[in-house]
Amino acid sequence: MSTTFLMDNDEMETESMGPEMDALRERFENLLAKTKDADPVSGELALGEILAIDKDGLRVDIGGKSEAVCPIREIPGSQNAEELNEQYKVGQAIEFFVMSEQDKDNAPYYRLSVRRVNAFKNWDQVEHLKSTGDIIEVTVAAATKGGVLVNVLDLKGFVPASQLRVPKTLPELVGETLMVKVLEVDKTKNKLILSNRAAVFETYAAQRRQTLEALEEGDIVEGNIVKMTHFGVFIDINGIDGLLPLSEISWRRVQHPSDVLELGQKVRVQVLNVDKDRQRISLSKKRLEEDPWDTLENTIAVGDEVEAPITKILNTGVLGELIPGVEAYCHMNSRPEPFEMGERYVFRVVSIYPDDRRITLKYLADAEPAEMVEEQAPAETVEEPTPELATAE
Repeated sequence: MSTTFLMDNDEMETESMGPEMDALRERFENLLAKTKDADPVSGELALGEILAIDKDGLRVDIGGKSEAVCPIREIPGSQNAEELNEQYKVGQAIEFFVMSEQDKDNAPYYRLSVRRVNAFKNWDQVEHLKSTGDIIEVTVAAATKGGVLVNVLDLKGFVPASQLRVPKTLPELVGETLMVKVLEVDKTKNKLILSNRAAVFETYAAQRRQTLEALEEGDIVEGNIVKMTHFGVFIDINGIDGLLPLSEISWRRVQHPSDVLELGQKVRVQVLNVDKDRQRISLSKKRLEEDPWDTLENTIAVGDEVEAPITKILNTGVLGELIPGVEAYCHMNSRPEPFEMGERYVFRVVSIYPDDRRITLKYLADAEPAEMVEEQAPAETVEEPTPELATAE
């Protein structure tokens, strides 16, 4: 049987070949002969010779115990027999990806794919990228609950949300280009995990070192919010991430950073601490605002009747916000019925301890006399210390 050989540019013919083309033909024929001597393996590439072309696809000899079939849906650029005959010729030898080795009756049967050949070879390329640590650019194809899907050399890769360092939400990233490094490759499981964070940190490593050396405690800086967590936000300060803890966002109680801040927002903060050895920075936003406790004596005094919303329910009592950023404690026994979160109640100020940032209240019923009984506020009302520095990594 005469054999026609397919080149990438579709220009190779069996007639009129020079010495270089003769050598290439001989190498290709040896490869074809070697392939036919071995049994095809599912999940690998095999060189095959086209035996017939019909409306359903190609019948191919890949050296197994029976002919192999390449369905038309696995052949890019061809949707019918006419297009197949324009693209391929009987006797032509090309590479196929072997998808299966047997049918439902366990008889030898090989299904092939042309479409998956490049994808198979691209797995070797991404494994090489992982070993070299190269940084590549990818396009975000879709957003999922836990990250984004990206296109990498015709393969689908996944960038977890924890490995992103961009001031945008996941849906906003669709269509965007990201710098990434390959973290994990598993061809057998079709698994490709990438990191944008690692790529950004490596790219701006020198800039991060310079920023870290220049920062000092007390400095006032600006940066964009690049990540939000339940314990605070991470702000990009000229290439390095600083942590703005939840307790340092505002003098008022904040349940979650997203209640008052947005991803990508530019904020002005003060540097609380710089750990150059561990490359960690702690920040504060509220320290740039007036402390409401400093002006408390001008607005509230012992014996005052105040109306306050409930901002937190404790085991023994509740906290009510007297003015923005100042909460006071009232014992549960002060009211027969339970307090409701967010509801406003009338209280009398029983005691004020500004040095301890502690105020106690007594609930006032509609017809209750102005009796003052001091009830000490528990430890929960004392301002929480700044949490240990953390990183976005």
